[in-house]
Amino acid sequence: EEKLRAARLTFDKVETLGTCRRLTLFVANLSAKQPDLSEEIKGPPAKIAFDAQGNPTPAALGFAKNHGIITQNLVIKAFNNCDYVFANNQRKGQTAEKVLKTLLPEIISAIYQPVSMRWGAIDFKFIRPIHSLLALCGSKIVRFKLAGITASNKTFGHRYSSLKPTTYSLQLADLVLYKKI
Repeated sequence: EEKLRAARLTFDKVETLGTCRRLTLFVANLSAKQPDLSEEIKGPPAKIAFDAQGNPTPAALGFAKNHGIITQNLVIKAFNNCDYVFANNQRKGQTAEKVLKTLLPEIISAIYQPVSMRWGAIDFKFIRPIHSLLALCGSKIVRFKLAGITASNKTFGHRYSSLKPTTYSLQLADLVLYKKI
């Protein structure tokens, strides 16, 4: 929940389910995208950012470049009895699928593991070997790779009685991460 909130994604509830071979994360009513973000960033003092003729110095140029704006869009405002340069940074919200592509591997890797193991030639440790990852956001597949496995909308049932993969598809705005271990 903390990671979803930090990524500016809203949701109703989060449920986790598990057996000895499967872990499931279900997020109900996940927002389709992050809200757009507008933030004001304080830069260097104005007397350092601009010379006597009002031309930008390397301090102003570097500040503008770091925040992806042009120097003409820098604003001077008073802050604690001193004039500072401010940048208004507008960031478009990303789709939930794009955010989850990087967030889900972090969430899986952060699961507490009192005892973990490695398998194959990969440098990844987990409680048990991962055999498949199912990751859906609504009806869209969240494609990411972890431990040599690419997430999809397919998973396998019991290893002896269900040898063919099962395909899943959701029509709701929910995130489901199902991991067979």
